[in-house]
Amino acid sequence: MKVISLNCNHCGAPLEVPKKARFVTCGFCESKLAIEHSGNTYSTAVIEELQETTQQLARDVARIKSSSDIERLDAQWERKREQHMITGKHGAKSLPSKGGAIAAAVFMGGFGLFWTVFAFSITRGASSVGAPGAVNIFPLFGLLFVGFAIFAAVSQFSKAEAYERDLKRYQSERRRLVNDMQESD
Repeated sequence: MKVISLNCNHCGAPLEVPKKARFVTCGFCESKLAIEHSGNTYSTAVIEELQETTQQLARDVARIKSSSDIERLDAQWERKREQHMITGKHGAKSLPSKGGAIAAAVFMGGFGLFWTVFAFSITRGASSVGAPGAVNIFPLFGLLFVGFAIFAAVSQFSKAEAYERDLKRYQSERRRLVNDMQESD
């Protein structure tokens, strides 16, 4: 069996090691050593130091992965958020809100009721002076406006709920990723 002469990387003591050995324990300082072979040269490295370096590299890789996962999640959220945007009549984009849906319903519904009452009073007076019967359809436009207001409010309210639900999911997932990253430190 061929033997190589090395020195302990920890205490410097001479070691006689079989050529095919990959690990050895120093007989003087009890350090566990890895035998490294490169070309025709041999050297030793303290295994505990290698383990610390390996663990640090693993932590660094986990931190980079977590950071990458957070960036990916943020990019996905920006695309999802853009899908939730509603466009106003002048092209301005905004996020749907429950308060906005209620305010729009009250305003449009109020206008529809005003129209219905006003048109009914006009057509009632017009009928008494002999106006044609077709005049009686004007109050119906107000009722159509009220119906449209209710439909638009329900639609915008459900969009606002979907946005809030997706926002909560995003925030929860982001919190989880940040906590995982902090725990790996």
